[in-house]
Amino acid sequence: MAISPVFSNLFNFYVLDFSILLIVLLSALIIIILRSYRSFQRLKKRFEKVSWEIKLLDALLKDVEAVSESGRKIDEKAHQLGNSQLRSVATVRLNDVTRGWVDATKTVVRNVQDWRKTYDELSERRKSLKWIYFGFPDYKKIHTLQIDMDSCSSEINVQIVEIHREQICKFVESSRSTVRSLQDRPIEEDKRKPYQKHAKSASIEKKLKVLISKTPDLVSEKQKQVAYSINFPLQLLIAFLQDLEGLILESKIEEAWVEEAHDTIDEIQHEIERKQKIPTLMSWLPYFGNLITSRKLMKSFSGMESRLSRLFLRKQEFGFTFVKRYQSQPVHLSPQKQTQATTLEKNIIVLLDDFSNKLKHAPPVATYQLKQLEKLFHQVHQFLKEANAVEGIENLKNSKAAWKDQMKAIIKDANISLDAYIRISTSKRSNTQSETDPWQKFSAELGEFQKALQLLEVRIKLCRIELKEETNLEVGLEEDIHEIVTQLTTKRDRFSTHAIVGMKGIGKTTLAKMVLNNKNIQNHFHYRYLVSLPDSVDDDKNLLQKRLGHDVLPPPEDGKVKDYTFKEVKDFLKARKYLLVLDNIMRKETWDTLKEAFLDNKNGSRILLTTRDKSVASHADPSCFSYRLRLRTKDESWDLFRQMVPEPQLSQESKRLAEKFVRRCGGLPLSILSTGYLLSGKDTGEFSRALEHINPYQAPWRDNWETNRKDLSPILIKCLSHFAQFPKDSEISAKRLVALWVAEGFVEQTDKPLESVAKQNLKHLIECNLVQELERKHNGKVLSCGLPSALQELWSRLESPDSTLSPDQRLPYYFVQMDTISSQRHGSSLNSRIILQKCRNLSSILFFDSREGDKPGKEIGDFLRMGIASGHLLHLEILDLEHIFRPHLPRSIGRLTRLKYLGLRWTYLEEIPSSIGKLVNLQTLDLKHTYIHTLPGSIWKLQNLQNLYMNGIYRSSFAPQQRGNFLDRLRGNLLQNLQVLWGAFMDNDSPLKDALKLLKNLRKLELAFQLDLSQQNELAKSLVELNHIQTLRLKSIDEMGRPQDIDLNHLSGLVNLSDLYLFGKLLKPSIIVNIIGLPQSLTELTLSASQLSNDPMPELEKFYNLKSLSFFSGSYIGKRMVCSNGGFRQLEFLKFFLLQELEEWTVEEQAMPHLKRLEIRSCKSLKVPFGLGNLKSVREFKIEDMPEEFKTSIEKKTKELNWGEGDIAIFTDNIY
Repeated sequence: MAISPVFSNLFNFYVLDFSILLIVLLSALIIIILRSYRSFQRLKKRFEKVSWEIKLLDALLKDVEAVSESGRKIDEKAHQLGNSQLRSVATVRLNDVTRGWVDATKTVVRNVQDWRKTYDELSERRKSLKWIYFGFPDYKKIHTLQIDMDSCSSEINVQIVEIHREQICKFVESSRSTVRSLQDRPIEEDKRKPYQKHAKSASIEKKLKVLISKTPDLVSEKQKQVAYSINFPLQLLIAFLQDLEGLILESKIEEAWVEEAHDTIDEIQHEIERKQKIPTLMSWLPYFGNLITSRKLMKSFSGMESRLSRLFLRKQEFGFTFVKRYQSQPVHLSPQKQTQATTLEKNIIVLLDDFSNKLKHAPPVATYQLKQLEKLFHQVHQFLKEANAVEGIENLKNSKAAWKDQMKAIIKDANISLDAYIRISTSKRSNTQSETDPWQKFSAELGEFQKALQLLEVRIKLCRIELKEETNLEVGLEEDIHEIVTQLTTKRDRFSTHAIVGMKGIGKTTLAKMVLNNKNIQNHFHYRYLVSLPDSVDDDKNLLQKRLGHDVLPPPEDGKVKDYTFKEVKDFLKARKYLLVLDNIMRKETWDTLKEAFLDNKNGSRILLTTRDKSVASHADPSCFSYRLRLRTKDESWDLFRQMVPEPQLSQESKRLAEKFVRRCGGLPLSILSTGYLLSGKDTGEFSRALEHINPYQAPWRDNWETNRKDLSPILIKCLSHFAQFPKDSEISAKRLVALWVAEGFVEQTDKPLESVAKQNLKHLIECNLVQELERKHNGKVLSCGLPSALQELWSRLESPDSTLSPDQRLPYYFVQMDTISSQRHGSSLNSRIILQKCRNLSSILFFDSREGDKPGKEIGDFLRMGIASGHLLHLEILDLEHIFRPHLPRSIGRLTRLKYLGLRWTYLEEIPSSIGKLVNLQTLDLKHTYIHTLPGSIWKLQNLQNLYMNGIYRSSFAPQQRGNFLDRLRGNLLQNLQVLWGAFMDNDSPLKDALKLLKNLRKLELAFQLDLSQQNELAKSLVELNHIQTLRLKSIDEMGRPQDIDLNHLSGLVNLSDLYLFGKLLKPSIIVNIIGLPQSLTELTLSASQLSNDPMPELEKFYNLKSLSFFSGSYIGKRMVCSNGGFRQLEFLKFFLLQELEEWTVEEQAMPHLKRLEIRSCKSLKVPFGLGNLKSVREFKIEDMPEEFKTSIEKKTKELNWGEGDIAIFTDNIY
């Protein structure tokens, strides 16, 4: 019994020890678990931070790799072009520092990705009770991972500093723009969708305000701090994301930052929702509950502030920008608009003035800091105004509003705070017992205001969208796209084949791709396919089946290569309405093989071929619509080149050389783009040297000549040969060329006027891509043209197929200054005597001399005098002296009785010999841009004269004649063949006043006159008798050339009139505002200074053939215009210029259904046209010298109408 207590005590002792040990072990385990938990929470926060930064770094790495890979593909072009020596540097060049950054960053990213596996295991374990069992080993892993994260954070900071110092993001964006400019057109964009704004962002600001308002007693002292540090940046972030809506994010870094911005907004929203419940949960603790709630809220606010600050800080450190590319000139704010204050800006100015006035009453102790704050206010306000006026910033509508609101709020708070401080300071001076010092509190508030202003300035810099001009545009294809899309979408159920025809490299594939991407095509054809065939494809049926099936049919599910049949393709397409592009069909046999795959499914499906041979197109479908793609014009060529080699990269000399070289490319996009590629990135010295060694491609021109040669008539070959008479790279006026061809006899005799036939010949050569159209009018008429340089070189090596163009009959006589581009002469400037001995019986001489001064004129005068005297020039039919400065025409020129063409345009001659009247066979006399005031009376003897061009600006007129004898001679049929009289001037003494009505064959007449009303009545009677007139330009002027009254009768009897221009106040407006006043044949109408007070549109819109309508200064003085439903059925061009009174223009539905070009210039009172969206066919919209509000409204309106998406070009220029 005695032992029992001993055992009992011993048992109790061990039990106690065991209990103590168990408690100790459990406590230790709990401590380890708690430490492990807390360590993991710290690790979690650190890993989340590191993960986001790694995401940004990884995104930038991908951007660097992507732009480098694109650059590498561009560099491969050098070898394909055969000029790799000219492309000695890579398109995208990484320097050693950037390469080192790439390698180091890859290592960091790889390490974090490896550590993520360990972190994910730890994180997964935390979701179950396993963490209780693995607390100790987890703690070691967590500790190790924390050390790795610390090391990684340091390395990340190093890499970010390197990004900022080396401006890697700017390098990537610059390289991306360079690559875009060099890529094939159109760029095959990836499938990135436009950015969509965050769905939750709209309510988060309200929830934050509710959270603050529910606990005003807890955070009353911190409300400004919360507003400035959380609400302000959050407001700016949300506004900025709203402004990003619809923007294509081009880079991975942009996507990563936006994704983190979304996560930040989500996290803050979640935190706000959690904290809204705290005041309710703690309401049972009267004092401690408030204290705990306040501390939790302030801690939460601190976390929100930290997250937002980190988001903006990383954007600043990385230095990347969001980019929006535009396709037309952006709107520039005028100086007046930059300084004009909006209502909100005026409110800011009032508040600033109020603050400045209050400074005068502030205590001296606060003066210095208040002055500093005032200075900062004005500094940020000025920065805000500049940012608001910066080009393109109109896209940041929401951000701009947020900037101004926050600026206003800070100034308002500062005013309230200053009021309170002055009031308290004043009361303290009057109450000496007060012990509180208001300065300490006020000083802290001033610090908050300064901090808020500085952060606002930084965030304004960060929250921007940079506008950059798109450097990969398809220049000069707008009209082509419209025409082809119109043909393809015409409602016809019959299956049909269409074709784009043009030489190699002219842009057929580019045009076809743009047609496929056109929104009207996408709406019309639900299925669209592109099948491209290589140049070397044969007519192997199996090969063609494979190519067609691969590009049309869905890929096999197993991913294996499959053989296809035409039947499979036919069965797949028969139930579909499709547009299929067969690109590069070289031979008729290729089409014959392929057509087995297509059948007429009676649902309006279309085939669009691209081919170099028009006979292939007609073979595919005799009724085929073939669109002949032209060479680019001079301006279009330069625009295309400038995309690849921006003008800022060029010195003045380099630009001059580049323009000459681009001209040598002949308007062929392949040649222009290849040249631009080879020259891109070169400095001035390299640029000039490279230009000397680059030659435009010869192969496409040779192939095109061989393709078209068989279809050219002998007459067309003569016309083409005639270009060889001009210096290389000459820009030749189309009018001059047509007149020369007529004089040379290079036209077939038909029932049409010879001039019209010659124009058709020129059009045909342009369509065959053998002649480049250098400049054209808005209505498509050719102004100037030229033979492509490569084709001219090719022609010089070929044996002339026209034996009539031998050197002894046609002489190009010129002296041309040589340069590094034009290294070859065409012609001769030898001694005149030697030339005359060598070239007897010349039929044509074209003089070219670019020298200044009197020497060229004297030399040419001596040559003519010698040649006429010796008889060597007496067979001359063509004498063209255009651009020769004041050539000395000998009086013996009258001996050249066979002369048909005498060209003196741009010679600045002051007189011509009276012996000109002996040139009885003269057909064309061109005196435009001379100083010849009066033509000799002998001019009336030129019975065969058809075209007479005079200088209207210099008031060229006919010499006065004695009326009686003069009228008798006129009735003797003098000048009976005159068809064109251009630039003539008529006054009371002019014999033309009586002679005009006798010139029955006139087709074109430009006449300026200074006549009283009675004389004008006689003129009006003469005009209505000109039954063959087609083009009529009339100007009523005074001594200074200013518009005067013009009195005309109705012209409706002139049934051939198509082009009418009237300058002067119409005394009989009924000629315009009454449909019987003008003939229905009218296609072009231009009015200037007409002073019409009633809206002319209701009558003019009834002219169903009218295609061009222009209202110039003072033509209409009314306030309103209306284009009604169904009016102007054929109108293609409409221009308003300097209509100062016009305020409203309404376009009703179905008005002007075919309008292509619209131009509004200097109509300062005009509001945005009502019904602008009804102009659905417009391809080009020019706005010039219009109020800023008008341009901004137009841009907004066009965006609403989905204009500017490749279907319409909108140009806004400013003249201030």
